Amino acid sequence: MKSYVDLTWQEVGALDRSGCVVVLPVGSIEQHGPHLPLSTDTLTVEHIAKEISDTHGDSEWILAPSLVYTYAKPSEVYPGTLSTNGETLIKTARDVLRSFLNQGFRKILVINGHMENTDFFIEGISLASEGLKGIKVILCNWWEFVPDDEVRGIFGPQWNGWVDEHAALVETSLMLHIAPHLVRMDKLKGDQRRSRYEFRILPWEIENYPLSGVFSAVEGASGEKGERLIKVVLAQLRSVIEIQFDVKNG
Repeated sequence: MKSYVDLTWQEVGALDRSGCVVVLPVGSIEQHGPHLPLSTDTLTVEHIAKEISDTHGDSEWILAPSLVYTYAKPSEVYPGTLSTNGETLIKTARDVLRSFLNQGFRKILVINGHMENTDFFIEGISLASEGLKGIKVILCNWWEFVPDDEVRGIFGPQWNGWVDEHAALVETSLMLHIAPHLVRMDKLKGDQRRSRYEFRILPWEIENYPLSGVFSAVEGASGEKGERLIKVVLAQLRSVIEIQFDVKNG
């Protein structure tokens, strides 16, 4: 896999851009409790992007710079979170994707690690691809590649579902696998939402969230469980890539 920003303009010009697969990791800079780094979402998708591209050998894989300044307004009630406006993210997604497409790249895999980005990126990709033929952009939220029964098989009854999975059991296990040196083990403690109902109260106030920023249990998290989860994601994602991009496993 080649890093896009490490190439020269001549090296980019020499690429078979219509046959390349560009991988764009999209994360966030967002609070993830007192024990996980602000880069949790970004580190997760960067790890998945590297792993997935290293397993396909018959196409040129280009790793684009990660997009980290994204939409995280609900978490701005905590220090550390940085957020764009939704309109800004739509335009950023549109312009970045269109720039790749204008250069002749035709296969782009966007791996997203932050739920709030999803709809803005769908719109941005739609705008970027208007009027263009022979292109394919795949937007993948990594957690959508893990069936619920697989998650329960790994984490057991402590897993409360994706809506409660923020800085909790799953993400803590992922970080213990991907970047254990960034996990503050002395601050590892579960928490819970203040309401069991999924609704929004605006303007965003800290009183509507768990004070720790952790939405559920973390007890039982481990790097081994994080590694098992990543393997499930990669297996599911590989099948999508092979079918949609006509790329064989290398």
